[in-house]
Amino acid sequence: DFSKSKLERDTMYSQMLETYQNIANSNTVSDEQRSMATQEIANIQNTKNAIMICENLLSTKGFNKNIVFVNGNSVSVVIKVDGELATNQVAQIQNIISREMNVEVGNIHITEK
Repeated sequence: DFSKSKLERDTMYSQMLETYQNIANSNTVSDEQRSMATQEIANIQNTKNAIMICENLLSTKGFNKNIVFVNGNSVSVVIKVDGELATNQVAQIQNIISREMNVEVGNIHITEK
């Protein structure tokens, strides 16, 4: 279920953000740890924003049921389709993900559901 998966993904990001914010706000960590935590917060926010943009752009291209997962430099996209994706549709998806997530096409994995 797409909604459940998105909720689980968003909960994971929220928990990560909370952890890093606790570190950044702590009086018992070094400046280096605080700086690292602040950088991780920015990275997570950037990833979340890029995912949201990708999912919205995919929806505008007619892929209304989609979800994007990021794992390091690898991006997985799950698309609900009737039948199989056409070559031009795959290229469209890869183009959006590559541009917005700043990843190589070879690191984009598309699954049809």
